[in-house]
Amino acid sequence: MNDLLSHPSAVAPCRALWTTPIRGEEHFPSQRIIHTRALQLAAPVRLKRLGLKAVPTGYYKCGSLALTDWVTAFRVLVWNSATARWRVVAERRNLPRPPENQCLWFNLDGLTTSALIIEARACAVDLGWTGWNLAMGAFVLEGDAVAADAPTATFLRAAVIDLARCPRGVKAERLPGEVRYRTKFMTVGFGLLRTGFTYLALDDEGRGRTTKNFLQQQSLWGPVFWQGSPLEAHLLRDSFVQGLRLQPVGAPRVVGLHEHHVEGSVSVRGNVVQYDVNLAAGQRYRLRWEVREDRLLLSAERIGQKPLRVWNSSLWHISLNSTITPCTTIGRITRQGEVGLVELPLFLHAPGQGSFRVTSNSPAVRWRSDSWRTTYTTTAELKLGEEPQPEGDYLLPAGRHRAEIEFGVTQHHVRVGKRTPPVVRRALNRCALTALTYRPDTATLTNNGNSIQAIICADGWSAITMCLGRILPNLNAHDLLGDTLARHLDGGPSYGAGRILKAGAVHYLEDEYLMSGTALLLGLGDYLGSAPTAGWLARHRESIRAELRRMRARDLDGDGLVESPHRRGISGQHQWSTNWWDVISFGWKDAFANALLYPALRKLAVFFPEENLAAWAETLRAPYRPAFYNKQTGWLAGWRCRENRLHDHAFLFVNGAAVSGDLVEPATARKIIQRLWNELQRLGPMDFRLGLPGNLRILPRDDQAVPMTDGVYMNRALTHSQARHFIGALYKVGMTREADGLLRDLLETLGSGTAFGGCGSGLDWRRRDGAPCGYEGLLTDQFGILALAIQRYGA
Repeated sequence: MNDLLSHPSAVAPCRALWTTPIRGEEHFPSQRIIHTRALQLAAPVRLKRLGLKAVPTGYYKCGSLALTDWVTAFRVLVWNSATARWRVVAERRNLPRPPENQCLWFNLDGLTTSALIIEARACAVDLGWTGWNLAMGAFVLEGDAVAADAPTATFLRAAVIDLARCPRGVKAERLPGEVRYRTKFMTVGFGLLRTGFTYLALDDEGRGRTTKNFLQQQSLWGPVFWQGSPLEAHLLRDSFVQGLRLQPVGAPRVVGLHEHHVEGSVSVRGNVVQYDVNLAAGQRYRLRWEVREDRLLLSAERIGQKPLRVWNSSLWHISLNSTITPCTTIGRITRQGEVGLVELPLFLHAPGQGSFRVTSNSPAVRWRSDSWRTTYTTTAELKLGEEPQPEGDYLLPAGRHRAEIEFGVTQHHVRVGKRTPPVVRRALNRCALTALTYRPDTATLTNNGNSIQAIICADGWSAITMCLGRILPNLNAHDLLGDTLARHLDGGPSYGAGRILKAGAVHYLEDEYLMSGTALLLGLGDYLGSAPTAGWLARHRESIRAELRRMRARDLDGDGLVESPHRRGISGQHQWSTNWWDVISFGWKDAFANALLYPALRKLAVFFPEENLAAWAETLRAPYRPAFYNKQTGWLAGWRCRENRLHDHAFLFVNGAAVSGDLVEPATARKIIQRLWNELQRLGPMDFRLGLPGNLRILPRDDQAVPMTDGVYMNRALTHSQARHFIGALYKVGMTREADGLLRDLLETLGSGTAFGGCGSGLDWRRRDGAPCGYEGLLTDQFGILALAIQRYGA
């Protein structure tokens, strides 16, 4: 087969966009995200047929299983260069599963075009929310052979390079291919042969710690090529571009990673770098950057000779390396066209380094953020005078478009009392934005800015977002939680949640990950209690009731506690967990998941009186302590398995959540927490700045889903993740001195930025000797203790 979508000349392997229901989709939400495959070639080609395949690994919902998925509805659009419009040429719905290792074929009748979009509009597993893996693997497009492109480049000429007369606090030097500026707040480099940053690092405290360049500088022939898919590396290559990008729809790239068809010059006078660039597609850009001690100022102008539809277009594209730090954009998103569009003002946040607060004097400026996990890349881009189109491309209107844009180095200061310890103040100011691990391209909070959405973290997100209040003039922190909850209620997929197919039958992954459902309900209880409009609740009321009904059905034996019929918690079966600690074999009756359900029911009861949730909450509370209390240890076990055996490894988070959630009487609660505190001290020297162990007693291999030796990962290693539960319980039972000490220790390394790192660094967990033993590098759950700090010290 000559699969055109797999050809190295193809552009944009996958594009996500916001869409509204078309004919036959009336049962889908009013807005949702779908994924498309696009063919963008330099010249027209004759198309023959389109094939659909089943994808063996659809949306990544759990590390313990692979979910086969397939497209059940699609639409094909082709580009008409004469009218400069997209035209629908094929549409199919209610498609069966393709045969094993074969395609369902659809004739395209010899269409000739240089641009085509295939919209995956529905699928078997996630219905209207079609995912990246599905769109990347489901389609085969046959057509005439495509000649391999031979990218060429022309470069800017240096009109003048004069680094004298920089203002006080700004130092400049010329390096090979770039000019680089250093201040105590940042180091920034600019290219001399083409536009773009060459170096970018921040220090929001102004101490000159800017030795970590967080720009993406990987070679396509490096790890991205050899460790991943060489084809995918080529298809994603334009996500590595710095500076200008442009490709008209159905025409050759003008500026990409390899292509650079420009005429123009660059001039450097002191702290001012100015680009004057003419592009072959009739676009001219004038970009004037001014470097000041604590900010970058951009005066931008785009002049278009005529209207132009473009597939890729950026006034200034920034490619960011998530292995250095997983950057994120925090702002109010726009739900139109390609995903990831964000209104200004906004924050571009680099965890551990600081933030730019990006503002502009012009509404014509648009910002877009995206994330590419396969290459550990996040992107940010500025667009000037561009109009997003429903097909996922953009219209560049003709004429002159101007804007002033400022990147100001900043912290988000949290108001605290005068007696707040400096270590607490520092952590809150440096990490408040780090805690908002939001991805605009998915419209949800996530593990981190280059990771997956996981509704199992909703209780932690609600704890912190409810404390932070307004962070931008047009954005409250809890708005990000509202986006997250709405996406899930509208059917958006998530790790550890949503529909799955097993043996041809549908069930919800919350039946396995009990905590995904209970954390969601607790997050909803917090959100509804303080944040949303009446319209938000009205829109989602029936979806929330459906979640409640599914949760009630998980009480399999009628005692008020919920159980999992799939994950039974039996030693030696090595099943994955029913809660966030996913490689520990929690199962059947889960003390952690049920501890979150009780306060969730109490909070939601006022909004759903017809569901009788208050009575259910008390029914749950009555058997909770008898079900999990271990008389031999004097605290609560982690779970009671299907064989009716307790599994107790001295879990701090379980007991902490139960005490904080009022599931244990005060006198008993004090004894439980005191015993665990004493057990923690008996473990010997431990630097709590590295974190807290989740369990104090060694996990036997029979209670692990994957092998973990003592002191590694979830087997007594140290982490900030979920530590808020035990520290919160210490405060609850009056052990304030102990709680304050732990909180200060944990916040010290959050404030210094040493408790987390880039994706893949493993710094989210530490051995007791300090060596990393995690996997992600930064996890959203590490920052829940900020909520405790605000409750303790907030003004």
